[in-house]
Amino acid sequence: MSIGRLVEALAAEQPTAVQRAERLAADREVVCRVIGVEVSDEEFDQAPDVLGNIYKIAAEKVRAARDAAA
Repeated sequence: MSIGRLVEALAAEQPTAVQRAERLAADREVVCRVIGVEVSDEEFDQAPDVLGNIYKIAAEKVRAARDAAA
């Protein structure tokens, strides 16, 4: 695979600005429904990235397991 095709493939996997905005709106709706409290844009933006943190932890565990196996 060429570098150009790799970049195209990676770019295609990334959500567009519209998709990110839709996801944010959907996430805020879930938070409001589950918690029962309206959350402002500023408050929501300051919340920790729980899913991102889970991905980081999982990646660290995979790297540690790979290193242990080597």
